[in-house]
Amino acid sequence: MNEWIERRAMINLYTFFVSKLLTSLGFGVFSFGISLYILQLTGSALSFATNIMFNVLPRALVAPLAGYVADRFPRKIIVVVSMAGITASIGALIIYTELYGISVAAIYTITVIFSMIGAFNGIAFSSSIPNMVGKHNVQKGMAFNQVSYSIGAIGGPTIGGMMYGFVSMEVFLWAMFIAYFIALCLEASMNFTLFADRLVAKKESMMASMRSGFVYLKSKPLVQSLLMTQVCINFFSAAISVGLVFVLVQRLSVESTQVGIIQGAGAIGMLVASLYLSMRGDLVRPLRFVKRAATVMCIAMICIAVPLVAGFSTSIAFIYYMLLMFIFSAMSIWANTPIGVVIQREVDDAHRGRVFGIIETLAVGIGPIGSLIYGALFDYIDASLIFIISGLLLLVMIYILLRASRLKHLSPL
Repeated sequence: MNEWIERRAMINLYTFFVSKLLTSLGFGVFSFGISLYILQLTGSALSFATNIMFNVLPRALVAPLAGYVADRFPRKIIVVVSMAGITASIGALIIYTELYGISVAAIYTITVIFSMIGAFNGIAFSSSIPNMVGKHNVQKGMAFNQVSYSIGAIGGPTIGGMMYGFVSMEVFLWAMFIAYFIALCLEASMNFTLFADRLVAKKESMMASMRSGFVYLKSKPLVQSLLMTQVCINFFSAAISVGLVFVLVQRLSVESTQVGIIQGAGAIGMLVASLYLSMRGDLVRPLRFVKRAATVMCIAMICIAVPLVAGFSTSIAFIYYMLLMFIFSAMSIWANTPIGVVIQREVDDAHRGRVFGIIETLAVGIGPIGSLIYGALFDYIDASLIFIISGLLLLVMIYILLRASRLKHLSPL
């Protein structure tokens, strides 16, 4: 019987990986084509940024509700219904495009729909990982998720770049529709309760249930520390996502193709780091691993300022930043993935959806806020100073939140 369960867990694990890989690639191809289309149609960076906001903010806003739903109803039904909703909305956009042609308003609308439904799908899926693959396979499952995301980040723009200019937007939509439909079929075949405890949901109102999720989180100081660590990492990482391109183009006059290669090096770093975690055994001291990886992230952030101060040539700066982005992105995976694994294991199944809903709201919602703040800072403050101060502040926050005296009685460091 145990052998059968382990074999089924491995089937779940690899089905999960293929499903996430297809959706990551499908969305990567679609978002690349849509991005170029919006810029070409409007010539406005604001229109492009608006689409990004529509992709992030609705997800953050509905995440607490999605967490409540994930704890209240069968998660497989939530995952399958939400994926069917996303697939159907893509089909509706294809029909609309055939009848009326694609428009920026239609793109914004579909982006909001993806974002909101995606919150239900993502949170229900995330909170089901231990039940699908077992707590002993959580690290592998989360690493596989990062591998699929990294492949999508690399392959999406690559495939989209080859397609754009040669095919219509309808082809981009069909590619996404097919990828999501196959993922829907795969997700429908998965066993979401293989390792689940038999739980009876408490009969309480939605607001009372969501409130109890916050109360439960307050009773978990380790999870609180890890959540705040993720929030800090996401906030200060906005300095790189906003400022690096600004520095490369405005200060160092790096060509756009080289900027793309530098960003691609970051995606490759994520892929390599995720593959490493998926192939190795469970981390013995995950929090020590997180602290070391986050420390290297902070050093890499500070080192972004070096070419600005030292006056590197464009060619040397190109190689330097390519290596730096590879390291920074790899370390971000090594910091965030173990945090996610520990949270999965620390939170019980009855509250996992609501806790992940709170995490989604804070961790995802802080990104746009960080981007807005850093966008303003880079207009008025020297870039090298911003990177140095941000790296030092993040380093201080990491060592405060994950200090040994705070966590030694909660988890192995």
